[in-house]
Amino acid sequence: MSPHPLTVQVARQWQRTNTLQVLRKNSYKNATTRYYTILARWKKNYARLYARRILELAAASAAAYRLRAQMEATIEKPTSWIDWKAQDWEEKAMASLGKTKLSRFWMASRRLANLALLSSPMLILMPLSTVSNTAKGYAWRYALWGIEQAGPTWIKLVQWATTRQDLFSPEFCQYFGKLRDETDGHSWEETKRILEEEFGAANDALVMDPTPIGSGCIAQVYRGRLTKPTTRFPVNTKVAIKVQHPGIWDKVCVDFYLLHKLTKWIEKIPRLNLEYLSLSDTIRQFRGSMLPQLDLTLEAKHLTRFNGNFANDDQVRFPEPVNDLTSRQVLVETFCEGVPILEYTKPGTPKQEREQLALLGLKTTLKMIFLHDFVHGDLHPGNILVSGKFPNLVMNLLDCGLVLEMGPDQHINLVRVLGAFTRKNGRLAGELLVDLKSDSQAGPEEMELFVRGIEQICDMDDDQNFIEKVGDYITDICYLACKNRVKLEGAFVNASLAVEIMEGLASALHPEMRVQQVALPLIVQAEVMHRLGMH
Repeated sequence: MSPHPLTVQVARQWQRTNTLQVLRKNSYKNATTRYYTILARWKKNYARLYARRILELAAASAAAYRLRAQMEATIEKPTSWIDWKAQDWEEKAMASLGKTKLSRFWMASRRLANLALLSSPMLILMPLSTVSNTAKGYAWRYALWGIEQAGPTWIKLVQWATTRQDLFSPEFCQYFGKLRDETDGHSWEETKRILEEEFGAANDALVMDPTPIGSGCIAQVYRGRLTKPTTRFPVNTKVAIKVQHPGIWDKVCVDFYLLHKLTKWIEKIPRLNLEYLSLSDTIRQFRGSMLPQLDLTLEAKHLTRFNGNFANDDQVRFPEPVNDLTSRQVLVETFCEGVPILEYTKPGTPKQEREQLALLGLKTTLKMIFLHDFVHGDLHPGNILVSGKFPNLVMNLLDCGLVLEMGPDQHINLVRVLGAFTRKNGRLAGELLVDLKSDSQAGPEEMELFVRGIEQICDMDDDQNFIEKVGDYITDICYLACKNRVKLEGAFVNASLAVEIMEGLASALHPEMRVQQVALPLIVQAEVMHRLGMH
């Protein structure tokens, strides 16, 4: 008996369904097997890639440590840091004022009377200048003449003021900017007298042109040549003879004595709360940078050290001192030929020459700050001459009487601060800027506000960097410091101003230059020199 057709149809349908289920089960099993096979293979390959990456990182780390070790071996700390101690000029300055309080009072009174008499015409000219342009012109001219007559201390103060256009009017900066280029000098008869006093019979070793080629607030310079050989230089060597203005040592010492007393008195005025500004410390630092310039044997030593620091750089030169003919009031040095660097900012100068000089000037300044801790403190364009032909242009740096030297402790803090700013780590920069060693009136809350302010400055300025816009940063930082009664590290301010001056010149030569590309490698070298970030 044959099965019923409906039964056959149901059986076939069940068989078909069962076959599909078996196929699906086998397919799922095969897919699962393939998935786990691929996963295992992927894990194995990932493990290999991860191991390779770890080995690459290890090799890179080892190479970095080897490179750092090589850099440490080649980057030496300045030899002056051995037994380094900042020189205090107070004893020498006070000695020139006399041994008794009465003698100091007498010299200070005479100087005050002289300054009062010198400034008295301004009491009439200033009110008149508000109603008469003629009187205003007389007031400007008399003020310029009066500052020159007041002496080196006041000329230096005004020279500094003309660099701070954020604090003083453009008219003030432009008019008194003349003091940076040229000041009234002394007579040829005075020069001959000083040479006779200093060298006596050896005075005939020089032949000089009686017309000065330049005059500053401390000395004036003549062109000459040697008529006799010296220890290092032959006959007919071209030289520059720097002769100090007569009688300025006592004048400067009295000025600083008066300024010190004045700032001490201002700090003690009730309710003003000006002690946090440390005005007397500022005057002490100013004196420490000014008085060494009055001993030209020290400038000769500065030249020797600068020449040693840049001995391996053929594109940076300094005059060489003729030590046989150098004394406290006279400095004889080799003559540097060249063109003032501002000539290269004029239209028509080839772009590659401007770019090379901008890079060279900035790199030289940053080397002085970060690697040498010996910074030319008067790097305005008038002290820079350019010689040679492109691509072998040479920058000659003159007038090295004023130098900035921090010592190991302040230098390491400076490197940390500028490194933090360059990497836009505002909080670290703010914390390092707080000078905990000073008698600051800032409390914990004010210090924290200062640090937050520095952090905010860095965060808001996404497109720029501290090294690119030093002037803008310094203005904001000084405002925050005054607002929160925080005393800034002196080394930071001095170094920043040196960078700002050279940055302004470099931007005039090459506006598109990125300062950070020059600064970062030198900051890294300085960090290696101090072994920062070793662990």
